[in-house]
Amino acid sequence: MYNFYRRFIPRAAHILAPLNKFLEGHQNKRKSPHPSKKTENTLQWTEETEKAFTLAKQALVDATLLKYPIPGAQLSLWTDASDLAIGSSLMQLSGDKWEPIAFLSMKLSKSQRNWSTYDRELYAIYASIKKFRHMLEGRNFSIYTDQKPLIFAFKQKSEKCSPRQLRHLDYISQFSTDIRHVNGKDNIIADTLSRIEIDAITAPPNLDYKKIAQEQLNDSELEQLLKSNSSLKLEKHYFPLEDIHLICDMSTNQPRPFIPKAYRQIVFENVHFLSHPGTSATSNLISKRIIWPKMKSDIRDRVRACTKCQRAKVFQHTKAPLSTFSEPDARFSHIHLDYIGPLPISEGKKYCLTIIDRFTRWSEVIPTVDMTAETTAHALVYGWISRFGTPLTITTDQGRYFESTLFHELTNMIGSHRIHSASYHPQSNGMIERLHRHLKSSLMAHENLKWTETLPVVLLGLRTAIKRDLNATSSQLVYGTTLRLPSDLLRDDSIVNATATPTYVSNLILMMRKLNPTNPTYHGNDKFFVNPSLKSCSHVFLRIDKVRPPLTPPYSGPHIVKSRTDKNLVIDLNGRNVTVTIDRCKPAYEFSETISPRATPKVIQNQFSNRKSQESNENLSNVRITRYGRHVHFPKRLCE
Repeated sequence: MYNFYRRFIPRAAHILAPLNKFLEGHQNKRKSPHPSKKTENTLQWTEETEKAFTLAKQALVDATLLKYPIPGAQLSLWTDASDLAIGSSLMQLSGDKWEPIAFLSMKLSKSQRNWSTYDRELYAIYASIKKFRHMLEGRNFSIYTDQKPLIFAFKQKSEKCSPRQLRHLDYISQFSTDIRHVNGKDNIIADTLSRIEIDAITAPPNLDYKKIAQEQLNDSELEQLLKSNSSLKLEKHYFPLEDIHLICDMSTNQPRPFIPKAYRQIVFENVHFLSHPGTSATSNLISKRIIWPKMKSDIRDRVRACTKCQRAKVFQHTKAPLSTFSEPDARFSHIHLDYIGPLPISEGKKYCLTIIDRFTRWSEVIPTVDMTAETTAHALVYGWISRFGTPLTITTDQGRYFESTLFHELTNMIGSHRIHSASYHPQSNGMIERLHRHLKSSLMAHENLKWTETLPVVLLGLRTAIKRDLNATSSQLVYGTTLRLPSDLLRDDSIVNATATPTYVSNLILMMRKLNPTNPTYHGNDKFFVNPSLKSCSHVFLRIDKVRPPLTPPYSGPHIVKSRTDKNLVIDLNGRNVTVTIDRCKPAYEFSETISPRATPKVIQNQFSNRKSQESNENLSNVRITRYGRHVHFPKRLCE
């Protein structure tokens, strides 16, 4: 970029003379035919070169100041696009020199980054003309780009262009069709403006051994070590390269300097930040080179408080015991809703709204065309409420069709209470998720892509199957009798009840009143693990359960904890209070020397927790958990 504007910089050779002299005898590694060949002298940055570098930057800033537009001057638009942004410069010809009169640098959106190189370069021209329209309208100008296929954009057949490309080309043609090719090395300004993001390379600060030697003179910990009968052999040692004397431990073959408290974090970062090893490896690396009191425990706390390690490493995922809902008061009072799909299109339907009653386990599967809020509300009213009445409680996930204003107004109108399951936690809506498992496997077993034809048969089988926890079928709890199946070939007349209708109705009502709700049986044998620090920590890391690009940390954070229940946490996520399940969180540890203790967030009692979940939490608290996360059971005589 400096060489491009060199003609506009007065006394450029004089300003760059110290820098050219600084590089004499050193070849460019990229252009050298022998890149492995080393020079004899090393580069030494001096005050003179620093002054020349500062003057060169200031001269470049002065040279790139925008000029006043000259009426009637020849214009040219130079554009370029990178993977992240687009850039352009509008130039005018003054004499025999191109002078800048406008710059553009704009970041691409997430979807635009996925475009091809041709589309991004075309968009750079389109956006630049749209930005400088007031200066280009009615003027003749040329467009320069390093994307050579663009010079044939107006000569190709329109059938080969996408609708977006046609729109961009149509807009560009209203101003100019003169697109010219320029080599990338000559398109410096636009290329620079299209690379607005530069990854910063940071390194821990270097140790100042002279200041360490000065701090050792007034260090109280070192004074106590010198007076105590320690196994360390502390004495002054001379380091000729730094020309200083440091108090070191000479009990080993290698002198290990004593590091005062103010420089321990710098030492830790210089060693640990290389590959972020664990506690044992970091302690071995540091203890072989330096010393300070209580080194092992101090290094352990610093490793545990390393934010990058906590964000990138997975030790053991949190898995809390499952809680259960409060028992429903009556049949059809508590239902669960969810969607499955997209499925293969059958009779124009590719989704299904699934509904299940928590008391009777009666299920309804309603095929739908889409998953909009209007379709959901219509299916709920016509497929469930018209048959079984309005429920008192409705449990759903956080799908946008359930979070819509229409669905919210519908539940308010019918007087139903909403329960939202936590995001990325289908276990909280496990009853209907289990229904999805049986439903999909049954439909697949029929091997019929027209699943709408086999769906009624599958539902008949699900409703007449014995539920182990109920010891009855769903149809018996709903209708008071079993449903007749196609396999019932013979009819036993002795089973026919000749009771009068009023007596039968009264007996049926009495029998239904005797029914008691039964909680579902848990069929898993998972081992639970909840870090005790989750009960009192002020910050947590949140596990990212969505699909992540390669080399993306599995956790985000740390996030502030606003409040907590026994199963969920309310955290500050990008300025919003979001409720997340405790299974996705792990506590964030902070080093006590640099972070002051924070107040523990308030605890809110979960209104849906019951006796079983409390008992499981009590049993879990009695289990001893080691610092590596293993569950151990000590004998009672050792626990007492």
